[in-house]
Amino acid sequence: MKEHRFKFVKGLLPLIVIAAGASCSEKAADMVTADMILVEGGTFRMGDVFGDGAENESPVHQVTLSSFYLSRHEVTLDDFRKFVLATKYVTSAEGPNDPEARAKIAGQFSSPDLSDSARSALRNEYLKYSGAGYWDAGQRRWLGYNPETNWKNPGIEQTDRDPVLAISPVDAMTYCNWLSSKAGLPVAYDVNTGDILDENGRPTTDITQVKGYRLPTEAEWEYAAREGGREVRFGNGKNIARSAEINFRGDEGDYGYLELGEYAAKTMPVGSYPPNRLGLYDMSGNAWEWVSDHYAEYGDAPRNDPYVTAGEGHILRGGRWGGDAFEARVFHRSSWPMTDRCNNSGFRIARSE
Repeated sequence: MKEHRFKFVKGLLPLIVIAAGASCSEKAADMVTADMILVEGGTFRMGDVFGDGAENESPVHQVTLSSFYLSRHEVTLDDFRKFVLATKYVTSAEGPNDPEARAKIAGQFSSPDLSDSARSALRNEYLKYSGAGYWDAGQRRWLGYNPETNWKNPGIEQTDRDPVLAISPVDAMTYCNWLSSKAGLPVAYDVNTGDILDENGRPTTDITQVKGYRLPTEAEWEYAAREGGREVRFGNGKNIARSAEINFRGDEGDYGYLELGEYAAKTMPVGSYPPNRLGLYDMSGNAWEWVSDHYAEYGDAPRNDPYVTAGEGHILRGGRWGGDAFEARVFHRSSWPMTDRCNNSGFRIARSE
C-alpha cells in the first residue's frame, strides 16, 4: 500500500476556492456545519482482514479510491435542528401515529404464504408511520418499534453536541441536499429514488461526478475508518476495544479484542473520545452511520471507486452506543430499508474532491 497523506480542512474553504474580494467568501465558509478532512485516495484491501467477523464482511477484495472529504464528526443534534428549523422538514420517524393501521400491517407478517417482495412492501408501508427501532439501554435489547421515538425523543438524554439519532437514509440525504443548496452546490441526491446525481442533476454511478454534499460510500467509509486502509480493527486505529476510547457496550462480551470496561448507556458529545490518525472521531461507536450505497454481498474482483446501486437496503456502519465490540469493528455492516431508522442511527457528511 502506498503512503498516504491527510490534510485537515476547516469548513468549506478548501472545497470552494474563493477569489480575493469575492462577495460570497465569508458566507460560503459558513455553509459547512462540521470541519472536514481531506482523505487522499489510494488502494487498500477492503473487508475483514482479521477473519473474525461475519460472512458478509468477506471476501477481502482490492479497492482503489479517489480522494474525498469527510466530516470529522457525526452530524449533531444542534446541526440537525438548524436544518429542521430552516426547512420545516419532517423526518421519517415523525409520520402519523396510527396504532390500528400499524397493528393491521404487523398482523399480515405472520402469513406463511408471504413472498419476499410482499414482505418488503409491507415493511415499507409500516415505515410510513411514526416511530423508530428502540434499543433499551436498561434491558440491553431491541424492543421493536416505539411510535414515540424520533430525533427529538430518542429515549436517552442528549446534549446539542451529541450525534442526532433516529435518522433514516432519506433524512440524511435530504440534509445533505439542504447543505449543498446553502453552499450554492448541485444537490447530490434524488431523495425519491436514492440516486446520486452529477453536477447537471443526472443520475450517475460515478461518485467522483457528484459535486454536492453527500454520505460517504461504503468503501470510502471503511478506508477512512481504517486510517487510509491500514489493517486495524477499530475506527480509532486500535485493535483492542476499550470503553475509555470508544462509546459502546464495553462492559460485556467475550472477544479477544475486548478489554472490559464501562457502558455509558447513551451517546456522548462528538469529539469526546480520541480521534484516529486522520483526525476523525467516533468512526467506531457513538452513532451508527449511514453510507450512500445500497447493500450487496462483496465480490472478489478489484474495484475502482465502487458504488452499489442494486438492492433495496442501505448500509449502516461504525458500531453504536448500544452495540458490543463485535459491532464496533470497522468491517461490520448491516442492511436497512431506505426509510428505516432507530435510536442508534445517525450519519456524517462527505464530498468528492
